[in-house]
Amino acid sequence: MTLEKIKREFVDYMERSRATEPYPRKFFGCLISIIIETEPTSQERIMELTGYSQAAVSLILQRIQLVMPLKTTRKLGDRKHYYAYEGTLEGFILDLWQRRLEAQAIDPVLVETMLQKVRKKVDNDHVFVRFLDYLQNVQLYMILVQEMRNAAIETFRHASDTGSFDTLSLQDAEVLEKGTLADFLSIFRAASLESDINDSCYEDALEDYTLLKSEYFTSIKTNLPSLYSQAVANQIVVLHAVMLDGCTTQERLEKSTLLPRSTISEVLAQSVRAGIVEVVKKEGSRTKLYRSRISFVGFMLNYYDRLERQVSEGTARISEFIQSTRKIRPQTSDTKKFLDTLKRLEKAYSFTLRFSESSKVEMVTRLREEYARGFEFV
Repeated sequence: MTLEKIKREFVDYMERSRATEPYPRKFFGCLISIIIETEPTSQERIMELTGYSQAAVSLILQRIQLVMPLKTTRKLGDRKHYYAYEGTLEGFILDLWQRRLEAQAIDPVLVETMLQKVRKKVDNDHVFVRFLDYLQNVQLYMILVQEMRNAAIETFRHASDTGSFDTLSLQDAEVLEKGTLADFLSIFRAASLESDINDSCYEDALEDYTLLKSEYFTSIKTNLPSLYSQAVANQIVVLHAVMLDGCTTQERLEKSTLLPRSTISEVLAQSVRAGIVEVVKKEGSRTKLYRSRISFVGFMLNYYDRLERQVSEGTARISEFIQSTRKIRPQTSDTKKFLDTLKRLEKAYSFTLRFSESSKVEMVTRLREEYARGFEFV
C-alpha cells in the first residue's frame, strides 16, 4: 500500500469516526488533511486527500477558520492559498476542547433568562414545575462541565507543553464500580418513569406553556455557535424537548420545537435506535408516545460513554495505520514524517481516553454530592 493511499484512508476514517460529533459534515476530513501534511496545504491538495468538491472544501475551510487556529499563506508567484494549522499535533485536541467550551450548544445566558421567566409562572400553575426542574438541571450540567473542562484544558496543556502524559495523576475509573453507578442512576430513572406515566402524558398543555417552550427551543437554534451544524441543532432541540416533557407525542414536539414533521421523525428514529428514546402506547389510544429511556443524570453521563467508545476505537485504528505505514518500502522522509504524526496522535488519543474515564468518575462524584444536598434531578 502506498503512502498516498494510507493518507486518504486515514482522512476518510477520521471524518467517519466523528460522524456523531456536532461539527459540520466534512469538517474533520478537511482539518485532518491540513494537520497531517508537513507543509502548508493548498485547497487542491485537500481535495485530493478527501475526495470532496472544490465548493465543499471552500465552504468548510471558511467554517474551520472561524473556530480553529488556521493560518492562510501565499507563495511568491503563486495565486493559490495555502493553509497551515498553527499549533502542535497534540494541541489540535486541546483546541477542539477549548472551542467546545467557548461555544456551548445551549447559551448559558438563555438558560438563566428562561429560568427567570419560568419561576414567575410556577406559582400560578404546576405544569411549569417540570420546566423549572429541567432548566435547573441544564444549568447545573453546564456549570459542572465548564469547571471540569477548564481544569482538563489546563492539565492537557501542561502535558502537551512538557511532552509527558505519563506523569499525570488521574482518577482511576475502576473506583466507579458498575453496581454503584447502576444503583445511583436507577434512583432517578425509577422516579422519572413514574412521573412520566402519571403526569407528563397530558394532551392539553397551557397555551403559554407551549409558547414558552417554543421560545426556548427557537432561541437554541438561532443562537447556535458556528461550530455546530444545523442537524446537531435539530437533534439537541428534539431530545431536550422529549427530556423536558418526559413523555410526549410527535404533534406536541412540532408545536414546541417548530421543526418540520420530517425532521422530528428522523431525529426520533435515530434516538430510538441509539436507545435514548423509546416508543410507548397509551392505553386505549393508537397515538405513539415518545419517552426518554434515561434520566437527565444518565443523559449527562452518556457523553462520557460515547467519548470513551469513540476514542478507544480511534486509538486502535491509529495503531493499525501506524503498522501499515511501517510496512511501506522504501521509508522515505515523507513516510517517516507521517509515521511520526500518527505516533503523536496515538499518544494524544491514549491520554484522552484515560482523561475521559477519569472525567466520568469526577462527574458522578459531583452529581452524587448535588443529590446529597437535595438537588432535584429530572
